[in-house]
Amino acid sequence: MARVNGPFLSLDASGTIYNTLTASIWKGRNYMRGYFVPTNPQTPAQVAQRDLMRQAVEDWQASYPGEHTLWDEAARDVYPPISGYNYFVMQWLLQGAYPTIPAVAPKKSKVIHNR
Repeated sequence: MARVNGPFLSLDASGTIYNTLTASIWKGRNYMRGYFVPTNPQTPAQVAQRDLMRQAVEDWQASYPGEHTLWDEAARDVYPPISGYNYFVMQWLLQGAYPTIPAVAPKKSKVIHNR
């Protein structure tokens, strides 16, 4: 059952009502959406990608804290801004193994939709 604080849809609501409607908060904004059960097909490609992500996270957790600081500092030059952890995982997936910090940080264009 959904939990509502105040009049419906005016303050905070979270939860699912009779498997039909889900209320939640995203980035401080209340929203409602239809209820659905996410699929998990376990395709070979999906399993392989999850395995790569798992390996990247394990490598991050196994690295020493001083290295985390280096990745945090390198991530400051990335646009849009991301954490050192996200930068490490991104580079791990791009390089296909334990990554090295790139000499030039990737920067995405500030232009939206090529306009």
